[in-house]
Amino acid sequence: MSVNIVDIDQSQSKRLARSQGKRLTPALYTLLEACVEMKTTNTKVLAAHLCRSPATIRTEFQRILSFMDVHCRYEALRKAEDNGLIRRRKRR
Repeated sequence: MSVNIVDIDQSQSKRLARSQGKRLTPALYTLLEACVEMKTTNTKVLAAHLCRSPATIRTEFQRILSFMDVHCRYEALRKAEDNGLIRRRKRR
């Protein structure tokens, strides 16, 4: 009987593949930074601020959620801040 010491499930291997070589586009970084700056994840507010359509904002959020392997926008922002992808704003 043989036992595999290293047994990576599919979700872990997908995360590893995603983290090796793939990066967020400048537009997605801009969206994340705008969320922090505006203190919202509201599609319409962000679309007006970034001069993009709401559909584009929704699509970009879906790409961010998929890339970061998270389920909601707030979790994506928290993870981006924790990983140093975007800067935290200083409290006044």
